[in-house]
Amino acid sequence: MKALKYANLFRNYALSSIAWSTLMVRIIPTDSCNLNCRYCYQKTNDSPVMTWDTFTQVLAKARKLHVGLLSFLGGEPLLWEHLDDAITLATRHHILTDITTNGVLLNERTIERMAQAGLDCINVSVDTRSDFSMSRKNTLFNPELMAQLKSAEKRFGMKVRMNAVITRKNFSDIKELLELSHDTKTPISLGFVVPELGSADDGDIYFGEEDDDLLHNIVDYILAKKHDKYPVIDPDSYFADVFRFVNHEKFWSCNYPTRFGWFNVTPGGTIRSCTKKMDDTGVEFTSLTSTQIADMKESFASSISGCNHLCYSNCAYDSAFYKKHKISFLINNFSRTF
Repeated sequence: MKALKYANLFRNYALSSIAWSTLMVRIIPTDSCNLNCRYCYQKTNDSPVMTWDTFTQVLAKARKLHVGLLSFLGGEPLLWEHLDDAITLATRHHILTDITTNGVLLNERTIERMAQAGLDCINVSVDTRSDFSMSRKNTLFNPELMAQLKSAEKRFGMKVRMNAVITRKNFSDIKELLELSHDTKTPISLGFVVPELGSADDGDIYFGEEDDDLLHNIVDYILAKKHDKYPVIDPDSYFADVFRFVNHEKFWSCNYPTRFGWFNVTPGGTIRSCTKKMDDTGVEFTSLTSTQIADMKESFASSISGCNHLCYSNCAYDSAFYKKHKISFLINNFSRTF
């Protein structure tokens, strides 16, 4: 089954070079979340929920536009009652799937269900060993849960990955996460905390020019671990360049306007330009045309000129980097994730 998914992805990737497509689609079934992390603005607890009919229509359209990968995120996608059925349907059509979750609802039963449905990768967010005011995403420090995830990885081929947000207050936890990643052979993605566009800085969380020494300690530590073969997914330059971001330089380009067919679909079936902005373009994904895809890329390119230098999302940075370094992507990211 996995071989058929790979074949579908690579065939559709080849097609994306000659025609507009939706090679990768992010499904946001709900913007609601069961946590309230202090740095997070990618949620709203009065969010509508994607209906099953909306999902099947979105998937049908995505298949016509050569989808190769469906990602489920939110909010918290495990709150969506149709998640297992959605993964099953995507698997039936030989489409790779992954999910990003805060891990609170993970247990032996939910892990088994998603693995049997055909989930290819589960990406678990974790920021801290214990609860504190910034975040309560600490589930992977539970040895029993990690053992259950690695068991599903071994039995079903469902890869496990973790991601963490680096703030001014959790460097000691990041160190422990790196050891957990190394000991369990679990790839990890590390991103510097990014404030909401236009928001006031929170000095307890966000880095500033006065944090030069702290940032050097963090960056030197992470790069040393990377060079010791710890499975950190993000490229070296993401960490090395953070000083330029803190100094307000405009030096990197977000990948949103450059990638082929990577669309975020809201609970209502419309397109969201950026998960960080929580916006709604009003364009129905199911009515998407080749002309609209071209127009939206142009629109995205214009919009990031005003926000790119205010954001340092490792998701956007990494995909822009790996678009130019495809061999590194296959070795350091794709092979570890799928």
